[in-house]
Amino acid sequence: MSNAESLRTRFITKRALATRLLLALGGGVLAYFAYQRLSIWILCFPMVGLIYLAVRNLRFRAGFGVGLVAGFTFFAAQTAWLSMYLGPVPLIALSLLQGLIFALFIALSQLSRPKSFWLKAVLFAAFWVAREWFSGHYPYGGFPWAKLVQSQADTTLSRWVWLGGTPLADFLIAAGCVVVIEFWGSGARRNAGIALGMASVLLYAAPIAFPISTKAEVGTLKIAAAQGNANAGLFANRVSGLIMENHILATNRLLASKKPFDLLVWPENAVDVDLTNPANEAMLDSLVNRINRPLIFGTVNDSQGLYNSSELALPRQGIVQRYDKKYPVPFAEYVPDRPFWSAIAPDLIGLLNYDFLPGKRSGVFNVSGHKVGVLICFEIAIDQIQHDLVSGGATVILSQTNNSDFGHSDEAFQQLAIAKLRAIELGRSIVNISTVGPSAIYLPDGRAKTYLGAFQRGYMVADVPLRESQTPAFYLANLFESLCVVLAAMQLIWGIARRVRNKN
Repeated sequence: MSNAESLRTRFITKRALATRLLLALGGGVLAYFAYQRLSIWILCFPMVGLIYLAVRNLRFRAGFGVGLVAGFTFFAAQTAWLSMYLGPVPLIALSLLQGLIFALFIALSQLSRPKSFWLKAVLFAAFWVAREWFSGHYPYGGFPWAKLVQSQADTTLSRWVWLGGTPLADFLIAAGCVVVIEFWGSGARRNAGIALGMASVLLYAAPIAFPISTKAEVGTLKIAAAQGNANAGLFANRVSGLIMENHILATNRLLASKKPFDLLVWPENAVDVDLTNPANEAMLDSLVNRINRPLIFGTVNDSQGLYNSSELALPRQGIVQRYDKKYPVPFAEYVPDRPFWSAIAPDLIGLLNYDFLPGKRSGVFNVSGHKVGVLICFEIAIDQIQHDLVSGGATVILSQTNNSDFGHSDEAFQQLAIAKLRAIELGRSIVNISTVGPSAIYLPDGRAKTYLGAFQRGYMVADVPLRESQTPAFYLANLFESLCVVLAAMQLIWGIARRVRNKN
């Protein structure tokens, strides 16, 4: 090859790589528009498609580099809210970590290059789901956010989670994108159109036939939830008891309305006083007696270690049950490996001078003979929590959260979308109540029974069906996810073995 030909080849190679990097960047940026609150759900498909085109048929090293650009942008675009109070460092750190995981799995998905369009689609989708599984568990409990189906919470596609949870829904989205792209790239434009039509029907029309029931199986429960619109931020210079006072004001509106209810729920951190103080305990007892209904509220317990807790108080009985958050959020509620991270970012880590402990108590409360499941904040995104509550007999689930730090951002709307998907997946009504909103009560088919906008003081009341039966997803979601992980692992082993054999 002459020098001129060599230079031309290098130029073409660099230009091709630059094009791929732009595709990766564009795909990642689309996440900002596809996810809540903008919720331009149709952009989920070009988002995945551009990322696939960016890494398609690349060798591992190049695929990893392009995948890192896609992964970093994908996470940073939709979690920009992380920088609101602590600056850009947490956002950059999380996006880089998740981007590295993303890059690894996306690059490995191209190790083998099957000729079949369908096999390419299956393998890419399997690696996508396997990456979501890994990101949701590692490190430090993972970051189970940014599932593809989350962008589809307001479409019929979301009903796939009733059948196979988020793993099945995300697999279908990723596989559908690859099939259409491969048909189009083969020059079979007509077939690409047919594939697009079939994928659309499968994804959006087929789940309409799923028999998602909202019928009460063990009665109903009229649940009220109070949103105090309190400044409950992590670093808010608040007066002790002010958050509680705001929720008392919202509760007073409820009581004045004379609307009947069986149970009242306050959000995470709503009771911001020390309940080991007899005066504060007496004040709470007096309030519950005046409400004359069970009250489930969020608070902080530090009598035997620091816990983020939810407690059940009954009229004339006081506090009878307590749940401690099982999965505190790393670098928000505790600092893992504190000496190591303090050496890297002493000023930032120094702001978090506390460590919440993981709880071990059951999140299933007995309320007037009914089993009510309780979880706290980001636990709505953790699969194991949901499985444990349903296994424990929960007939309805209360998701208590404090979005005060992020109420002006997209985070609160993303969390609400996750709660909606959980209602469909579990076949349970979900009461998602926030300190500042938005808050909503979802029926088991994902419909919002009632809703409260952000930064409004008010209340919600809804008569929700209590259900004991399990959805198919209860049995199939973990199984399907495991199959994707196994398939990805087998494909990785086969790809490495083939490359070693070719070198020899």
